[in-house]
Amino acid sequence: MASRPNLPRQQPSSLGKSSYLTSRLDNLMKSLALACLLLATVCVVSTSAKSLDLTHDLDTTNSYLESSSHRHHQATSLHHQSHSLHHHNRNRRLQRRDSNSKDGNNQHCNDVRVEFEAIDIKLPQHFNEKGAQCGGHCCTNSTEIELRKKAAADFERSLHHHTKSLRGILESTANLFESHVLELAQQSENRTLNVFSQVYKRMLPLSRKLIVQLYSEITSNIKSTGSNALNANTLESVIHKFFVNLFPVAYHQVVHLNKQSYGELHEDYINCLKHVYDDVQPFGTIPKEISRNLMQSIQTAHIFINALHQSAEVLSETDDLYAAHLSESCQRHLLKMSYCPRCNGLLKSHVKTCYSYCMNVLRGCSAQYAGVLDSPWSNVVDALDNLVTMHIRSDTGIVTVIKQLDGKLSETIMKAMENGPELEKLVKKTCGTPRLLPSSTSDSEHKPQMPHNMKWATPVDSELLRFLSTIDKSKDFYSNIVNNVCDDEEMQRSDRHCWMGDRIGDYTQLVMTPGTDTQRYNPEVPFESTSQPTKLNEMVDKLLKVRKTIATAIPSTTRTFNDVQSDMAGRDDEGSGRMPDDVDDDEYRMQGSGDGDGSGDGATSLPYDPRTNNNEDNEILPPSTKSPASKIDSSMSLAALFCLLLVMHQTFSTTIRSYKLKLN
Repeated sequence: MASRPNLPRQQPSSLGKSSYLTSRLDNLMKSLALACLLLATVCVVSTSAKSLDLTHDLDTTNSYLESSSHRHHQATSLHHQSHSLHHHNRNRRLQRRDSNSKDGNNQHCNDVRVEFEAIDIKLPQHFNEKGAQCGGHCCTNSTEIELRKKAAADFERSLHHHTKSLRGILESTANLFESHVLELAQQSENRTLNVFSQVYKRMLPLSRKLIVQLYSEITSNIKSTGSNALNANTLESVIHKFFVNLFPVAYHQVVHLNKQSYGELHEDYINCLKHVYDDVQPFGTIPKEISRNLMQSIQTAHIFINALHQSAEVLSETDDLYAAHLSESCQRHLLKMSYCPRCNGLLKSHVKTCYSYCMNVLRGCSAQYAGVLDSPWSNVVDALDNLVTMHIRSDTGIVTVIKQLDGKLSETIMKAMENGPELEKLVKKTCGTPRLLPSSTSDSEHKPQMPHNMKWATPVDSELLRFLSTIDKSKDFYSNIVNNVCDDEEMQRSDRHCWMGDRIGDYTQLVMTPGTDTQRYNPEVPFESTSQPTKLNEMVDKLLKVRKTIATAIPSTTRTFNDVQSDMAGRDDEGSGRMPDDVDDDEYRMQGSGDGDGSGDGATSLPYDPRTNNNEDNEILPPSTKSPASKIDSSMSLAALFCLLLVMHQTFSTTIRSYKLKLN
């Protein structure tokens, strides 16, 4: 078999190649157009179906709303009928409850009737009226007015009881100390006369009168407690005159002691001895020492005794001010605290007053006086303590000086006797030699009857120590006086299930510390700054004057810079109380009820806000609950997609035509 020759493959011409590509592109375009047509048909059908579904949903919704409206009218009618029946039954229950409550109130009010009658308060026979303050059936408005006055009087009486105790200690200490010093002065006089009768027998007839006059002046100065200022010139001149008049008697004793005929000095010679007394100084420095010690010790005793009496007067005057200047808020809360439980039919044995509520009420009532008087009073207490410790009970105190006086007077005579020869020479230079006169006194007059008991009176050291202990505890007397009133068995210390002004409950308010700064935030009786009573200013001035007078008896070296500052700021001090550093103003304001009439129900935490609806903000709805608006949004999205496909088809067709023209 002959083999076929390998002929070269014929290549298509350019015209055939163009026809081939054109046919292929036409087929592709037709397929693409058909696909776009099918896709558009599907979109239109889907949109129509969804529109029909939307219409159906709207019809269904309208039908549901119409049926719901019909059912709502039926339910409303039934509700009105049910409400009418419920209201009728409720009125019957309220009538029965009011009847039972009225019977119960009558029983409770009759139970407390005995307690009110014990304080001369008569309750009405029928309890149909509620008091405006206590809100109880047992007290009418007129009864509450009586009880309000009685509560204020009770408060005044309680304060008076505690101030009277301290006032009694001050006055009794002053009287005891003064009487003790006077007793010592009398005993010192007796001991001095006894020494002269035994040691200086020849001097006694002439010196006895001088000694009695000296002690009489000393006693008179001790008793002169009407004024703090001692007349130093008068006492000093009295003591100097005593030694001037004693010098001739002592000189006669020294010079003529051993002579058989003692005799008496001539009056002219006596006058000459008195004239040269200051020049010869026969007793040395002892008279000046006695004069200095007596004046200083008596002055200190004056200051101490008068300070006690004046401090007691301030305490007494405080009682009157408390009763005369009680604020309306204070009187209202005194009523609520003391008698409102009885007005609500609660016996004393059934409920106690909350301790912290009592403290807030009474501290609020006494804030003005405690704030103004506390600092001056505390300064006076410190000054009295220093005065007793450093002076009254010291070696330079009047007790020691009086006890040493008899020995000092004897020491002066001994001093003159020691310097007898030299003293005689000095006197003879001026007065010459004395000429003795016959004695005009008998021997019996030289031996007066002397007391046998020379024992000193019992010391008052224990009483002074007891006084110091008591006065030290009273340093914050005006701030803490209410503590004594509230420390009573009728108070509930735990503040649990107790009377808190308008109901029984747990008292949760803070107890405000003393001082006007903190009492402004008192949840019960907030302090309101008003003009101070004139009498209160006078009491402050009196305390400042007492402190200043005591300071004159204390050496300047013991006065510190803080003491000076305290004196300067005494009148401007409104109170010693300070707000705790860890509590700010906002926290204090949140503790009270806002109007000063809170009773433990002040806001203590932020309330729940019912307007907050967290579920609405975060809830995700399921597909079956989509709204009609969401369905319309879906249809619009499909239409937009269809338009996009048409645009792409048109663009693609234009591109293919351009390519075909290039090939041709």
